Amino acid sequence: MTRAAIDIVILGRPYKVACPPGQEAALQRAADMLNERINTMKKGGKSSANEQMAIMVALNVCHELELEKDKNHQYADAMDKRIKMLQQTIESALASAN
Repeated sequence: MTRAAIDIVILGRPYKVACPPGQEAALQRAADMLNERINTMKKGGKSSANEQMAIMVALNVCHELELEKDKNHQYADAMDKRIKMLQQTIESALASAN
């Protein structure tokens, strides 16, 4: 698969980033979100170096991602239990019908 290089700007600095075809808009939205979060942190009165701010925002985003992964695993587990319960109910109904 070929990768396209697109230009994004983070904290006023341009970066050329490799990106799978068709994912350019998503990568640009991610860069925009990163810039927005860093600017929000700056406005919050936390004065730090740009690199430190970027690391803190990245850490927050990774934490949020882990929380979402946990929620997805819990949801998948709950759905598995429901499916098994439905299968048992159907099997019981079929067995009693015979």
